[in-house]
Amino acid sequence: MTSNYLSTHRQINLFTKSIMMKTISITNQKGGVGKTTTAVNLSAGLARRGFRVLLVDSDPQCNASTHLGVTHEDEKRTLDDLYYQPELQTGEIIQPARGFDLLPAGEALAYAEQKLAGVPGREMILSEKLAGLSARYDFCIIDCPPNLGFLTINAYTASDGLIITVKPEYFALEGLKQIHSILGFIRKRLNPDLDVLGYLITDFDARKNQHKEIREAMVHTFNGKVFDTTIRTNSRLSDCSSAGSSIFEFAPKTYGAIDYLNLAKELEVRHGQA
Repeated sequence: MTSNYLSTHRQINLFTKSIMMKTISITNQKGGVGKTTTAVNLSAGLARRGFRVLLVDSDPQCNASTHLGVTHEDEKRTLDDLYYQPELQTGEIIQPARGFDLLPAGEALAYAEQKLAGVPGREMILSEKLAGLSARYDFCIIDCPPNLGFLTINAYTASDGLIITVKPEYFALEGLKQIHSILGFIRKRLNPDLDVLGYLITDFDARKNQHKEIREAMVHTFNGKVFDTTIRTNSRLSDCSSAGSSIFEFAPKTYGAIDYLNLAKELEVRHGQA
């Protein structure tokens, strides 16, 4: 009887996991590594694959929001309101974007750590605010700030996994040590199931030996964790942000669109959505 109970219990857990929203943080403590570009265009790619997607802009620089044409002059509520107003419902903040939904950032996010100092359970605020959306979305993509502070800890605590964006530079591997350190802390104290879904190499040029060597080193170091998809160097990826659109609308036939759609497909397999 115990054996049957355990078997049934596992089946229920697997079923529950399969229908729950998958929350993924796009992260690196370093700026300029394609983090926001990936958050926006992966969200758009997943939406094109038929998934219901929420993009959370958790960076006080508001780059993902700006990328999608949302400005501070819109005078709408933003993610910082969720942190500062416990009674506020997440659904009141969400805005439609380019085929998916956006929870935009506000500049007041920069003061969240100071304003919420001493608040019990403050590391769990984002997790609690997103918990009620699991039946509404298939994927929640969080664009983290380029540091390992309060907002990033909230994002990691709310996430099932991380995608770490890395440029093919010699010091890239050294820079990942801090992420692994905070990852260990989060697993121990706040989110024991948090894992690295994969390392995504951005701004990759296969004609450069250095880029190929660094990719090979990463594959060797992080066995099975480096995405097969690389995001190739493409100026159109930076151009589309000023146009307020994803790469799929701005330049659908470029390497950027091809690569991010391939990343969406690969993520389906890695995260059990295929």
